[in-house]
Amino acid sequence: MARSPSRRPHARWAWLLALSCAASPTAGCVSPAPASVKQAADDEPYPADITPPDGTRYPCALTALPRTLPGIPEADRAYINRAYTRVLRATQAKLVMLKALDESRGVEESLVRYREVTARLTDSLRGEAAPAGLEPFQADVAQALILQQAFFAQAAPLRQAGGSMQEVYAVPEGRQASSRLISAWGRMQARYPSWSPETKDSIYHHLCALDLF
Repeated sequence: MARSPSRRPHARWAWLLALSCAASPTAGCVSPAPASVKQAADDEPYPADITPPDGTRYPCALTALPRTLPGIPEADRAYINRAYTRVLRATQAKLVMLKALDESRGVEESLVRYREVTARLTDSLRGEAAPAGLEPFQADVAQALILQQAFFAQAAPLRQAGGSMQEVYAVPEGRQASSRLISAWGRMQARYPSWSPETKDSIYHHLCALDLF
C-alpha cells in the first residue's frame, strides 16, 4: 500500500528552504508550534489554532503565522493574513481529500466537499484586490488551487476505478500546481528580503503544506 499521502516527504521544498537559508543565514528555520482547527469563512482572520483535520497530518513542519508578521510592511499585513488563512484552509481540505483517496473510502462525498470549500476559497482570493506588486503572487496561488481542483477531479474516478495512488500522483495537474506554489514562494522571498526567521519559516511551510509533492 502507498504511504499515507499526508506523510509524503516534500524533498523539493526541503531543498528550496536549504538554498534559502544558505543565501540568508539570519532567516533561519524554526521549529513548529501546535495549533487547532476551525471551519473557514471567506473573511476569517488567521486562526490561533491550526491543528490538521482528524486522521491527517501536515506533510511538513507547518507553523502558525506570527501574530504581527515581523518584516512584512504594515500595508501588506492584512492581505497576507487573509491570503494565508485561505492557503491553510485549502491545505486542510486537501488533506481530507487525500485521506479519502488513500483509504478508498468516501471519495465521492469528499470530492463534493473539497470542491465546495476550495471553489469558495479560490473565488475569495481572486476577488480581493492585492496590494500593488502582489498580483503575481495572488495569481500563482489561485492557479495552483484551480490546478489542484483539476487534479482531484481526475484522481477521484481514477481511484474509484481501482487505480493506485502512484497513478493518482501521476495526474499532470498535480505537478503543474506544485510549480505555481514554488513560484509563489519565490515571489514572497523577493518581496520581503528583511522578514523575520519566524515569518519566513511559516510562509514557506504554508506553501509547502499545500503542495502535493
